[in-house]
Amino acid sequence: MPSWNTAGYLRISREDGDRAESDSIVNQRKLLERYIGEHPELHLVSYYQDDGYTGTNFDRPAFRRMEADIAQGRIDCVLVKDLSRFGRDYIEMGRYLERVFPSQGVRFIAINDHVDSQQGRYDMLLPMKNLFNTQYARDISDKVRAAIRTKQQRGEFIGAFASYGYRKDPADHNH
Repeated sequence: MPSWNTAGYLRISREDGDRAESDSIVNQRKLLERYIGEHPELHLVSYYQDDGYTGTNFDRPAFRRMEADIAQGRIDCVLVKDLSRFGRDYIEMGRYLERVFPSQGVRFIAINDHVDSQQGRYDMLLPMKNLFNTQYARDISDKVRAAIRTKQQRGEFIGAFASYGYRKDPADHNH
């Protein structure tokens, strides 16, 4: 049985609505640890954690560090909770899954989506899942912008901190 030097990739974003407890970094890590424990051919080299980074692009520090480790031959398997934790840009996702990783001999596993490149070609639903993940990120972004615009129109304060010389009203954080 071949052995795989595995990267556990974890990501959660504040901007695209990934706030659910089930998507927390802690829970992602537990799921990956359990999976690795059940698959002795996977040897965890490192976790790569992008906490607070959107999945709509791949310009993330831990992801770039993981790419460098793949290029240097330290990693030949990427393990994620699901496809949306890896990314939410369906074009780039397809590029990585169909071109980049296969050309580098990298196995890709998305646990909850039952994706394992070692099991053969991806099923026909994979591009659709990636497309839905992209649309979800856009939808959440539109909703956040609309909520902020509504607060602005009502004259409510939307900043995180009061300007120098001002205090937030303890009874109303938007004042």
